[in-house]
Amino acid sequence: MQSDVEAFWSDFEKEIGEKILSRTMCQHFNSKKSQGEWGLLVLTASTVRFRPTPGENWFQSLFKMSAPKVTKEPLEDIVLPLGAISSLEFPKKHFLDFLFSPPFTIITLRYTACDEARELRLGIDIKAELYNMLLAAVPHTTSA
Repeated sequence: MQSDVEAFWSDFEKEIGEKILSRTMCQHFNSKKSQGEWGLLVLTASTVRFRPTPGENWFQSLFKMSAPKVTKEPLEDIVLPLGAISSLEFPKKHFLDFLFSPPFTIITLRYTACDEARELRLGIDIKAELYNMLLAAVPHTTSA
C-alpha cells in the first residue's frame, strides 16, 4: 500500500514536472452557493494546483440506487502561478459559524490571468502544512 502511494506521488511529480512541496485534500467552490467538489491541493515552488477527484460523496450515495456517475475523462487541473496570486482572503467570522460552516476554512485566492482579476475559492484544513506554507508565500487579509 505504501509503495502504491509513493508511486502515485512520484508519477504526479513527473507529470507536472515539479517537486511537490506540500499536498492536502481540499474543496473547490465554483460560487458562494456551490456545494464544492473534492480534490487534491498541491503546492510546488512556483504553483498552487487543484486536481479534482470526481465522484459522489458518501451522503449522496445513500440516496441513490444506481452506481455513481463518475466521469471517465480526467478533469483539468486548476493551476495558479504563485506570482499571479495577489492575495489570500479569509471570510469574516460570524457568531454561529461553528455550527453552520463547512468543515474546512474557506479561503479565496485572488489572482490575475489573461489580464483579468479572478478568484479561486477553496475549503482547506487549517491544520494542514500546505495551509501554513501558503500563508507564508501569499499576502492575506480578512474580507468584509
